[in-house]
Amino acid sequence: MDFCSEYKYLNDPENVFVDLKYEDLIQILDNFGSALVIIGGSFSENMQAVMKEVNDIAKREGVEKVLVYNPRFINVFQEEEDLRDCLTLENKLKYYYIVEKTKFKSDTLVRDTLIAKMDVPTFFAIKNGTCVDYFTSKYVKDPYIHLENDLEDRTLEFDIRLTSLIRKLKEKRKFD
Repeated sequence: MDFCSEYKYLNDPENVFVDLKYEDLIQILDNFGSALVIIGGSFSENMQAVMKEVNDIAKREGVEKVLVYNPRFINVFQEEEDLRDCLTLENKLKYYYIVEKTKFKSDTLVRDTLIAKMDVPTFFAIKNGTCVDYFTSKYVKDPYIHLENDLEDRTLEFDIRLTSLIRKLKEKRKFD
């Protein structure tokens, strides 16, 4: 995938992003993998808003790859569907598996379920198959990253939060 053509603010052809499929995400979670994962896609204005900053912060912090899982896919009827909508039992189980493995919590639930609804983008630090931290970005670029109806620049706040997530991923723990 060419991330520069998908994301309007991203202009670095040597960006850190790698496309992630559902099966690969499950492999990371089940087989003690470690990665910085973003759940979202170019369909989201919030995701569009942060991709350039994510790339810059990741490079500054020495992260070589940021994995991007897009929950939207083409179903058997050739229609675009979002895994997070849980429209079929199979998709409900797949999505629930991600929510459970990452221990994601939210006050918003997927319609007709008791499963936490994940906004995009959501950033996960997965270390040895365990989610050590996550956060959801609610920023929109217009022309700065800010909350809706709030003109205060939130770029620094986003930078601090993502940097903290990356450092938790890189942290070496010793148990005595």
